[in-house]
This record gives sequence, structure tokens and C-alpha cells, in this order.
Amino acid sequence: MRLMSRGGGAVPGWLVALSVTSLLVTLPHSFEDFVAGVPEDYGLTTLSAGGLLALVYAVQVVGILLASRRVRLGYWLHLLIGLFWLFGSIYDHLDDVLLAHPYRAGLPSKALEVGIMAVSAGIVTLSALALRGGRGTSSG
Repeated sequence: MRLMSRGGGAVPGWLVALSVTSLLVTLPHSFEDFVAGVPEDYGLTTLSAGGLLALVYAVQVVGILLASRRVRLGYWLHLLIGLFWLFGSIYDHLDDVLLAHPYRAGLPSKALEVGIMAVSAGIVTLSALALRGGRGTSSG
């Protein structure tokens, strides 16, 4: 993957790379949430929570494809997905990261949560920069 490409700078390439990285932290963390019964804490069945998670990942993959082609909709999708993961992880897990000890699998569990927060903040930032910079086309 070319992170530096002609005519648009490096932001879209870094956004795509960070988005793919987010899959590597959100997926195992989501599995851990399912095992810990988090969907039930919010009144969801495992099946409905799994369906919602699949929808979120589908939107993210579409965002990756569009952003890699420098289509502005891909940046907007990333902004929304980044905000979803960032605020969701802060709302549901910030107290666990800061106060819970022991917590689930210990340091690996906390590292996944901090990783989600950090990667999501990066996705939000890069999406906003890409949108502000006018990088991308309005259509595919």
C-alpha cells in the first residue's frame, strides 16, 4: 500500500492503515465483551449484538474501500465509525481501564481497550483532516 500518493498527501493512506489496525483490536475485544455478557447488560441478545457488530464492520470495510480511492464518503464513514468506537469504548470501559483490578484477562484486556481508544481517536483526527483538506472526490 502506498501511504504517500500523488495529488493528495498521506492522510488517506494513513487513515486506511489505521482503520485496518482498528479491526485487529476491536474484533478480539468484542469477542471478550461477548464472553463477559456485555450485550446482555444493554438488553441485547448475542444474536442481535452480533448482527449490529457485523453491520458496523461492513460500514467500516466500505469506508476503507472508499477512502482508499479517495472518495469523500469514505472519510465521512470513518469519522462516524471512529466516533462510534471512541465514545463507545470511553462510555463502556474507561472506568475499567482506570479503576478495575484485576480485570478480565488483566493487562491484555486493558491494552485492547486503550488501543481502541487511541486508534479511534486517530481515525477521527485523520478523517477530519481529510475532510477539511478537501482531499477526495465526491463520487467513485
